[in-house]
Amino acid sequence: MKYGRVDVSGPNECPEEGRLPDAGPPSPADHLREVFYRMGLNDKEIVALSGAHTLGRSRPERSGWGKPETKYTKDGPGTPGGQSWTVQWLKFDNSYFKDIKAKRDEDLLVLPTDAVLFEDPSFKVYAEKYAEDQETFFKDYAEAHAKLSNLGAKFDPPEVCL
Repeated sequence: MKYGRVDVSGPNECPEEGRLPDAGPPSPADHLREVFYRMGLNDKEIVALSGAHTLGRSRPERSGWGKPETKYTKDGPGTPGGQSWTVQWLKFDNSYFKDIKAKRDEDLLVLPTDAVLFEDPSFKVYAEKYAEDQETFFKDYAEAHAKLSNLGAKFDPPEVCL
């Protein structure tokens, strides 16, 4: 973790909105690569970062994806509803990869950009590994998340790391 990240002083210093991947492009693998390669991320990092879907849920009224509620989200916590990618959507683990691979529960969300992780030959190598080895997923996710979080960031002093 790096300390000393310098915040921006105004919106003119922020990237424009809409830079997240589209969930259902015509070619999901090509689209993920287009979005993440421009940031210097590779296939391993794309798959690892996709594992963040192990947390949270999608709400169709906000994203256009998912069900209004499922057996996993109808009671909350928080505001009930939405569709989660995993059964325990507040627990960070490798269940996202296990559940996509198993394709056994229609109450769990699988976007085209999720499914392609087990269809594209290069992505599949990592998705299979993460489904089997949670510790490797945790390690690779932490590295990819730190790289993504620090993209374009300025630090003062410039080289403080822990």
